[in-house]
Amino acid sequence: MDATFYLSIAGLAILVILSGMFSATETSFTSASKIKLKKMEEEGNAKATRTISLLEQYDKLLTTILVGNNLVNIMSSSLCTLIFTESFGSVGVMYATVFMLVVILTVGEITPKVLAKSRPEKFALLFTPMMLFVSKVFAPITWIFQKVSTSVTEAVNDGDETPTLTEEELMIMVDEIEEEGELEETERDLIKSAIRFDDKTVAEILTPRVDILGVDRNATMEDVKSLFIHSGFSRLPVYEDTVDKIIGVVYSKDFFARYFMSNRDERIDSIIRRVRCIPESTSVATALSEIQKSTVQMLVVIDDYGGTVGIVSLEDVLEELVGEIWDESDEIEYDVVKDADGTFIAKGDANINNLMEEIERRFDLEDYDGSTIGGFIQYKLNRSPIIGDRISVESLDFTVTSVRNRRIKFVKINVRDPEGTDPEDNP
Repeated sequence: MDATFYLSIAGLAILVILSGMFSATETSFTSASKIKLKKMEEEGNAKATRTISLLEQYDKLLTTILVGNNLVNIMSSSLCTLIFTESFGSVGVMYATVFMLVVILTVGEITPKVLAKSRPEKFALLFTPMMLFVSKVFAPITWIFQKVSTSVTEAVNDGDETPTLTEEELMIMVDEIEEEGELEETERDLIKSAIRFDDKTVAEILTPRVDILGVDRNATMEDVKSLFIHSGFSRLPVYEDTVDKIIGVVYSKDFFARYFMSNRDERIDSIIRRVRCIPESTSVATALSEIQKSTVQMLVVIDDYGGTVGIVSLEDVLEELVGEIWDESDEIEYDVVKDADGTFIAKGDANINNLMEEIERRFDLEDYDGSTIGGFIQYKLNRSPIIGDRISVESLDFTVTSVRNRRIKFVKINVRDPEGTDPEDNP
């Protein structure tokens, strides 16, 4: 065997190593987290900056990697065939095919990709200098393939652009991070609440008109005093003639501290704080912005005709982010409570989406466009509810247990397994 044979062996080894490097590069750049790389960049890592610049031209990078990988694979296969045919004759072609299949799969594909997948950012930083060089060398070839690829992609997608990450995918990602132990459960819930924050409207969280405790603009000082004392509220909406015309809010601190003792025969006009009105289609995030612009931590929600639908406070908005907030005057009541027998008791005005999360069961709302459990049951009944009314939706049974003023106050929910049997019937 002459020197040419050994040079061919060395060349084959180099080509196989290059194949593995290209494979590892592809996997590392595909799997690398841009967020982690940007954090490295902020910490002063110059390589991270160059790696991010490559990732921002991902189509060009991927084309370069694939051109390089296919080129070294073809060259290595050809060289291996030449070596084996010189050594074994015509049967060497078969030997070369088997040999390259094993070597390329193990050394050139599987092993480097598994390694790169385990530490993608580390490998991406490692191979960045190589890819910057290769990108310049293969630039003309890459440009041609990119043009062809872009034309085909545009024809298939018809100009539609797919978002990099949807809200649903982000939710799943947050769950996975929590399962890995990087996030606490409370942190996960807060992040998911923030993601959903702009998807809810004030119609889903407001205090409805029939539950508003307000005071007439012309009420006497004693009337206002009595409402503050018996309600325990720190502020009361003020209306003119009817609740459909709320003109502002009176704070208890203004009433008692600066007004009641010295103006017992006056009206409350001078301490009324003006309140903003918003349509019921307003998002919760927009409502928070409106409250921040105002000195009053309350908004009046109106319908298309200007009538009052309900009111929303800053507390209502914040509860969508952090859950229930109780103060010293509140009587603690949870919207959904699990009973000892495995059933659930829910308030009629509880949010139906929150119920689904609590019982860990989704069900079809059909054409119901409201947000409360009681409203959904009335939609299904198509009449005013009475105690004992029952509806079944998929694997759930809803039974009305309390009604007041034609409104459902409490509902009992029995969750059956998908086959239709009661969980408590199982051995």
